[in-house]
Amino acid sequence: MNNIDKILNGYVEGDKNGGPTELAKILHKSLLASDGFKISDLVNRYYHWWDTDAFDTGPTFAMVFQKVSRGVSIEEASKEVDKQLNGATAGCGPAHRIAPIAGYKNIPTDSLVSIARAEAAITHYHPDAGNCSAIMALLCRYLIEGSTWNESKEIVSKNEDVKTTWIKIDNANLNDGGYVLDVMHSAIYFLDRENSLENSLTFAGPANYCPVIVGVLQNIIIKQKLTN
Repeated sequence: MNNIDKILNGYVEGDKNGGPTELAKILHKSLLASDGFKISDLVNRYYHWWDTDAFDTGPTFAMVFQKVSRGVSIEEASKEVDKQLNGATAGCGPAHRIAPIAGYKNIPTDSLVSIARAEAAITHYHPDAGNCSAIMALLCRYLIEGSTWNESKEIVSKNEDVKTTWIKIDNANLNDGGYVLDVMHSAIYFLDRENSLENSLTFAGPANYCPVIVGVLQNIIIKQKLTN
């Protein structure tokens, strides 16, 4: 099984509402078509999906692309929505959809943080959204490269670009909301324990925030153990 399949199959396990899976697939297709991260191509693909048969996008994504449909640039749309929401754009949408960049080998590990931040800012202007998305990408990459779950966490926690965000995650709350620091905290909490996905699904309820993260990371962990 290739790395992208490990990632996408993880979405199937953890994403019970479907939006994150579709967005991850769109990102994957854009990476293939552009031979890497090309923001203009990705924005066009996100907009096409939003304008046709999108579902479960999350409110921030929908607000941004509604503005784009009225002729606002993607950069301005993201900033305007952040202002409109009084800075409350630190949702988990970017962290949910970012994992495919970790499986795209042409993107070097030291570029993952900047790309994840740029991808997140398409819709979520708050820096916590981009930094948590970067942490998700790094965790996926290190697991794919053969590090254990504990080793991957240790490496990311020492990364100069995101270590302050890692501390924020560590100090965040275990709850079923969509604030990205809490989502990452809750996902890591369950991944550190047995029956990770099952328990996270029961905990999260219909909104299903942290299980998307748990499903992707757990599937990589399991598949890597089987191949080692």
